[in-house]
Amino acid sequence: MTSALTAESVPRADRITMRIIGVLAAIMGLALAAGQFTRAAHCLWGDEVGLTLLADQAVPVRPGTGVRTAEIETVSLTVDALAMPTRALFAVGAVLLALTALAVAGAVTGLLLAAASGRPFRPRLYRFSLVAGLLLVVGPLTATAMTGFASMMAADELNDAVDGILLPGFEVSSWGMTIPVIGLAVIALGYLFRRMEGLQHETDGLV
Repeated sequence: MTSALTAESVPRADRITMRIIGVLAAIMGLALAAGQFTRAAHCLWGDEVGLTLLADQAVPVRPGTGVRTAEIETVSLTVDALAMPTRALFAVGAVLLALTALAVAGAVTGLLLAAASGRPFRPRLYRFSLVAGLLLVVGPLTATAMTGFASMMAADELNDAVDGILLPGFEVSSWGMTIPVIGLAVIALGYLFRRMEGLQHETDGLV
């Protein structure tokens, strides 16, 4: 038979460490969410909005010593005439990232505090992995799509004002694809934990 986990069965140093990590995860999630909510509010109601859009053609720069080639591929703009639908799409992308950060940080914090206090957390482990993994997949991908469409709309709106140098498109950063891959890995770990728990129950029945 397996013994129930209690606070006394967890070493004190481990309990303190898990609580510290849980608190840090919560703080980091709140900080990330606050930044994205601020970005969303600025996009919606700010008098000016700062954007970085793709250039229609890369502008070559004369390289100096030690540099073989140099090109300018993006254009930074500060605009005050962006249409509200475009502003709203930028804001939606930021809000999705904020909600993802809050949900994942909350799940991590809750799981760690449960483990540190001795409360049963094995049933939560599978749910945590599934929910956190799905959020890491869906949240960044949807936010990237919203921000990308907003960038295309902004380039189309502003192109005439900058002599047509903007490209109505967007690029996906490496982080925009890496985080969803991590989410899939978390989901896979959740199913692995569930399978391991099933095997443990089968083993307990043989002892």
